[in-house]
Amino acid sequence: MRKYTALMLAAALALGATAAWAAPEFSKVGFSGMQFLKIGAGARGTAMAGAFTAVADDATALYWNPAGIARLRTIDAAFCHTNWLVDINNEYIACVFPGGMLGNFGISASFLSMGDMQRTTIDDITTLAREDEGEGLPTFSSSDVALGLTYARSLTNKFSLGVTAKYVREKIAEMSAGGLAFDVGTHYLTGFKTLRIGMAIVNYSGEAGFSGPDLEREIGDTSWPSNYTGSQWEIKSQSFPMPLQFKIGMAYDFKYGSDHVLTTSGELVHPNDGSEKVLVGLEYAWKNPIVSLALRGGYKYDPDWYESKGGADNMSAGMGVSRRFGASKISVDYAYTNMGYLENVHRFSLGLGF
Repeated sequence: MRKYTALMLAAALALGATAAWAAPEFSKVGFSGMQFLKIGAGARGTAMAGAFTAVADDATALYWNPAGIARLRTIDAAFCHTNWLVDINNEYIACVFPGGMLGNFGISASFLSMGDMQRTTIDDITTLAREDEGEGLPTFSSSDVALGLTYARSLTNKFSLGVTAKYVREKIAEMSAGGLAFDVGTHYLTGFKTLRIGMAIVNYSGEAGFSGPDLEREIGDTSWPSNYTGSQWEIKSQSFPMPLQFKIGMAYDFKYGSDHVLTTSGELVHPNDGSEKVLVGLEYAWKNPIVSLALRGGYKYDPDWYESKGGADNMSAGMGVSRRFGASKISVDYAYTNMGYLENVHRFSLGLGF
């Protein structure tokens, strides 16, 4: 396993050097689309500010690091709800199925929805006439979806590899864009007490672009004969990449007796649409064979927000409780994220293991 250790350390050094060199500029902000892929999944990981790539030990690992599911030995499911900004809701569902010697399999789905909005399209640029003026403005909606299939396997007793293929689609009114994206992750138990290292590349894809009836136009005039149809043409949407990220993190457990565990995690994130970010998370858990209680907190250093003095999305906290019923387990978790000038975000998760 020395080569895996060397590879991970080299990647960590390279990412750290990149983060130190890069200036906190806005040159890449807004570079990518499909931004709902960055919302996060599950109250546990988001309460730890997203520093979960090296932890990744439940069904939400399908989002953070697909290699994490390789060590799960029972069916594990997660149902997550996020009250996102301005009446936007995000639902995330994940389930892991152990396959024994074949490896483990997972399915996941993320849905973003929002209420209807009034359409204010201008039909005639010379008169500024709006669609259906005088009859009330029509409405439109927007939604996003990501559906994923995951395979993960422990190649040795210390090293695991996971891959996710997912279909991503974004819809706005009568326009939509979609495509395939891939996540690849590794998870390594170093052998030094409880220290583990996780790496993941998420949302690797080609470029996507919008198409649909709202981009189709016809050149014509009301004075033309009724049997004459004008020239048909279509506005071409500029293509865009998905929010690619390279992440590397470390996690370590401090154990106090048989009932108390303090999990610490740190992570570096290199995105294609912003500055490098540093994530730090903590989880204190009191555990016994029947009931477990957990308190969590995290901090994200994001130069983009720090420089703009918005302070958004930097502090997070949460709690959770789990209860065993024989071989089965149920858990309930909550997370709070401070979004600075924007609304605070609340997340709720239900976990099932059996």
